[in-house]
Amino acid sequence: MLLDAYLRDHFVDKPTCAALAGITVQRLDALIAAEAIPAPTYRCNAGAIHSAAFGAIDTDSLLSGEFFRPECTRWVRIAADAAAGEERAAVLSTLAGELAAYLHTCGDDARLVDAKVDALLPHFFNGTFGLCVADPSSGKGIARKEVLQETLIALTCNGSNPAPPAIAAGELLALIDDYADAAMPFSPAEYARSSRKRLVEDLRPRVLGAHQATQEGAA
Repeated sequence: MLLDAYLRDHFVDKPTCAALAGITVQRLDALIAAEAIPAPTYRCNAGAIHSAAFGAIDTDSLLSGEFFRPECTRWVRIAADAAAGEERAAVLSTLAGELAAYLHTCGDDARLVDAKVDALLPHFFNGTFGLCVADPSSGKGIARKEVLQETLIALTCNGSNPAPPAIAAGELLALIDDYADAAMPFSPAEYARSSRKRLVEDLRPRVLGAHQATQEGAA
């Protein structure tokens, strides 16, 4: 089944996540309960898949269990290595610092950076970035995807305008390619509703078509 293959290719189950981080499943559960690390990106019951981003979706999958991005074991190790009671603070300190460092390179001032970091944190802890970010192991990977998505949405009116006047077609296609590289493919269960479908697979051919029409009109 397509969903089962996607989960096997990009995710690990809870026992494997714990083993990769060098801790017990019980310790992993405790860190999740303390909101010190990302929650599982997907919770599957045979016939349904649930995520914080898309809620519950009926599927033909027979898988059950909780699924995590293996890249997120970096955050598990940071939490597990912290002093008792300081697990969430240790992850927050590292994550917020990495997010802010990347956002500053985009020209945002300190107040805007702080606001953006605060807005991203809930999505980190509820597991959403495991679903949509190609590299959720670092604040840079998360922020890069979010900045590229925000830029594409603003330029193209959320994918509805394939020929915005503020950017050349070649530059827009490069931006789409960068976003595609920074974002996950999304699972078959939610792909039709995903930002990737809207801002990559749907938008790219429309940009090419609009550019070709402009070139022909100028000939």
